[in-house]
Amino acid sequence: MLTNIRERFKNRHFLALISSVFMSASGLLIFVLLLRSMKINEMGYWIFFQTAFTLFDTFRAGFLQTALIKFYSGATKKRAAEVLGSVWLLATLITSGWFILTLPALFFIHYIGDNSIKIVIEWAPIIFLITLPTTISTWRLQSDQKFDKLLYLGMISQGILIFLILGLIFMDKMDIENLLYANGVMCLITSCVCLFSGWSGLKYFRMFSKSCSKELYNFGKFSVGTSISSNLLRSSDVFMINFLLGAIYVPIYNVAQRLMEVVEIPLRSLLVTGMPELSAAFNQNRKKDLVDIMEKYSGMLTLVLVPAAVLAVLLADIPVAIIGGGKYLGTEAANIFRIFMVLSILYPIDRFTGVTLDIIHQPKRNFFKVLLMLVVNVIGNYVGVQIFGNLYGIVFSTVLSFAAGMLYGYTSLKEFLSFNLKEIIVTGFQGLKVLSSNVFKKRIEG
Repeated sequence: MLTNIRERFKNRHFLALISSVFMSASGLLIFVLLLRSMKINEMGYWIFFQTAFTLFDTFRAGFLQTALIKFYSGATKKRAAEVLGSVWLLATLITSGWFILTLPALFFIHYIGDNSIKIVIEWAPIIFLITLPTTISTWRLQSDQKFDKLLYLGMISQGILIFLILGLIFMDKMDIENLLYANGVMCLITSCVCLFSGWSGLKYFRMFSKSCSKELYNFGKFSVGTSISSNLLRSSDVFMINFLLGAIYVPIYNVAQRLMEVVEIPLRSLLVTGMPELSAAFNQNRKKDLVDIMEKYSGMLTLVLVPAAVLAVLLADIPVAIIGGGKYLGTEAANIFRIFMVLSILYPIDRFTGVTLDIIHQPKRNFFKVLLMLVVNVIGNYVGVQIFGNLYGIVFSTVLSFAAGMLYGYTSLKEFLSFNLKEIIVTGFQGLKVLSSNVFKKRIEG
């Protein structure tokens, strides 16, 4: 039994899944603790700050994360060191540039009446700077497929923040100012761990080159547009619900979105393990393996999501009551969750075709895809609300936007690689057979 447990913790897919589950669960715990201990307006400031910071961080990650994984995975030691050093150079320039650009705003902060904007101006640049080593460490560990260290890093950061939050609650000192300080302390300690452990690869900074930096920049200038557009795509529904229907409908919609973590957790873990494999196959000119990996991962999860979607349609009211409480029963939350779960059957194919476009040097296609989805979603939200007059108008737009994006991504990738929907399902089914037989064999041997 102990041998089987040790073997599981050596499996990168299992570790990636555990890491994703841990981060989602600890994030939910932090959110619940803050909801129960903070004033409503201060909780609003915190959410606004987190949203704004995520947008800033999306620019840095969108510019460099996919580029690092693509050019670093499967590369020679010399090339990998050059890529990592060049990433450090560009990340430092982006971080320093943002920090310098925001400094003048501090001189006018006393003239700003909105506390949420004040908090962003005061804290976002500092946290952006402090988290640089942690951010690069996360990208590098993902590229190296060292998911055990990624799990440790998540446990350190989330554990420290939970400990500090519980301490503030115990001392009856929980407010937005102390929470921001606690968040800053957590970010500083985590970055120090990354630097002293060597995970950040700071020692390779001196290995950067002008040519490699230019190569990363030319790739990143398209992927950053995709990342920012994706961020705006995710937040546009909330903004338009608030303005077109009213703030009371936002939490109803968010309950359904929160429940979609049941799909996002395994999907993220497969993407984390799959991207380095796809990159290595492409960098080593193994196109058939590239297609096989893409088909296997997307097909396996697609088949797994079919029974999950059926259960969600039948039992949607139960998770809605658990997460949101009785006051959300009888609202649109359960039906929205049902629709999203049925739609999620196609999520793996859509995500993996998008990632593969980045891997094969076509980030521009992904950028146009997300831009198309954003335009369709914004227009569709307005038209949908005018037709339905409720949240189903927003859901109608989401379905329409997803369909447009998936069709564009699927047809774009077929221009460069030979695959089809039937092959994805067949390869996924074969992958599930192999996986189940291996599990069954281990249980018999155990």
